[in-house]
Amino acid sequence: MPIDHDQEDAEQVAIAARVVLGLVRSLVEHPGSVEMKALPFLLLEAAEERHRQGDYGAERMLCDWADVLRDWEG
Repeated sequence: MPIDHDQEDAEQVAIAARVVLGLVRSLVEHPGSVEMKALPFLLLEAAEERHRQGDYGAERMLCDWADVLRDWEG
């Protein structure tokens, strides 16, 4: 059976989105628990875990989003 790359990409986006939404939920439930400057590092930690799980697309997205957050600080 051939690999459906569109389906695989959609799954990777969904995985990355769940990570970010989980982080947002935690921040809403516990305001002030994480400083803005720490957010990129949390995303990079999550990216490392996605890499260990073989979710390389999600890993890339989380790393890219961490870069965006760092740029916002700069």
